[in-house]
Parts: sequence; structure tokens; C-alpha cells
Amino acid sequence: MKLLWIEDFLALADTGTFSRAAAMRYITQPAFSRRIQALEAWLGVELIDRRSQPMQLTAIAKRHIPEFQALLRDIGQLRSHMQSENTGVTQVTLATQHSLTMTRLPSLLGLFAGSRRPRIEFAVRSENRDECVALFMRGDADLLLCMEERNDPLRSLIPANRRVSMGQETLIALSAAGRNGRPMHAPRTGRPLKLLAFPPNSYLGRVMYQHGFNVLFQTCQVQIVHESVFLAGVKEMLLAGLGMAWLPQSLVERELKSGSLAALDDTLPSVTLELGLYRGDHSSHPAAMDRIWSTLRR
Repeated sequence: MKLLWIEDFLALADTGTFSRAAAMRYITQPAFSRRIQALEAWLGVELIDRRSQPMQLTAIAKRHIPEFQALLRDIGQLRSHMQSENTGVTQVTLATQHSLTMTRLPSLLGLFAGSRRPRIEFAVRSENRDECVALFMRGDADLLLCMEERNDPLRSLIPANRRVSMGQETLIALSAAGRNGRPMHAPRTGRPLKLLAFPPNSYLGRVMYQHGFNVLFQTCQVQIVHESVFLAGVKEMLLAGLGMAWLPQSLVERELKSGSLAALDDTLPSVTLELGLYRGDHSSHPAAMDRIWSTLRR
């Protein structure tokens, strides 16, 4: 039995089709099908109901998906453990949002640069907020750094002693500045306003539709010209003068100082979010996690 067969099976369970799973695994569909058949032969169990259209997993395959996931995770942790013992380096996985990777993560990682043996290194998973939370809750990340509202459901799921406050992040309304230094895009009665928005089903989209976008929709003729969860991309479109947007203040401090961006805080509300760092309770490196936690609490 090969680990890549299990990885193939989980890719198939995730995508739902042989063609998409094969593309995800960077192999041809016939080769992918042969590897799934090899796993079935080794198990002595059918994983695919080939009589159904579209393709479906068998009932027994569906029931055991969590155990396949746990098997891969346990083997990965065993490898990481043994490598740490051999090299004197402990690798901890941290999941965080794309924007925090640029603004907050460097100073956090700097706290552990040159740490004593066993040295702690961080494998960073940079994703959108919902995926980061999912990685952490599945046990695929030891630490989670994320934005959150004061009444965020995450706080009710994780004990308070497994959270450290990392300050706040404020989303401010912005526009590119024209030659006169005034905003190119600002709310004006009777005039359309171009908005660079976040998708409604994303974390920042849900926050902003509740606390910021609704103000615009009630008072202006809003035209959404772009939607993205990637804040760096929104920032570039903002600088190009394609519309106004809300972005984290820490992401645009340089542009505000240079005058290339102008804040619209006199007419539109800002939104302040908490920053929380969470530790998992099933890390394969408990000693390293205790060191990280004590450093942060100090």
C-alpha cells in the first residue's frame, strides 16, 4: 500500500470526479484510475460505485474518509517528530489569513528567530479566513492567527486559555487620491459609486455587508466592479483608481503617508476587528507549543 493511493482517494472524495481529481494530482486520468483500483485491491473493498452516474463513493468508503484523513495526518506528524529529533528543529504549522501574512506575521515570527534548541520553525498556511479555521479545527494546523468579531463563534468553541489576543485590525474606507489629493471615488448624492468588494460568502464579505457596505447601499447608487478575497489584489485595483474599498489600515499605511491613497473616514464608518492567536489541543509538539505560548503571554 502506498500513501499516494490514500492521497488520491481523498482527492477523489473532495472533487467528486476522476477528471478533476487527476488534474489536482497532476497525473492522467487513466493513471489515476489505476491507482484507485490498486488501493481497492489492497483493501479488498470497492471504494467506487461504478454503476452510478455520476460517479459516487460506496457507503463504506464514505464512512471511512475521516480515518483515511487521520491516517495521513498521523504519518505526517510521525515524520515531523522524527525529523525534529534528528535535526534539533521542531516545525509547527500556523494557519493565517492572506492579509495577516503580510502585515502581522513577520513580527510574530521574529519573536522566535534564533530560538534555542530544539529550534522552532513555522510552516505557514496562508488561506482565506474560513479555510484557515477549517484547517485548525481539523487538526491540520497547530496555531491559528485570524481576525474575529467580539462575539465570534470561534471563542465559544475554544477555551479562553488557548487564545492570546494579538491586538486589533481596523478596516478603513479608501480611495485612490487624484492630483488635488482628494479621493477619486467618494459618496456623492445622485452619483454612482464604484466599489471593490469582498464576496458575500467570504468572512470579510459577511463582516462588511453587515457593518459597512449596507451604509453605501442605503445612501448611494453602488456599482460593484470587482469582488475578491485577496486583499493584495484589491489594494492594487484601489491604487489604479478603479473604485473605493475597505482595507486593513496596517496594509495601506505607506500609501496613506505618501498620499497615493485617501481615507474616507469622514463619510464612511471604519470596522474594527480583534486579532486572536489560537493553539490546538492535539499538537504533536506539546513542548514547543508550551514554549510558544509562554513567550507570547510574556
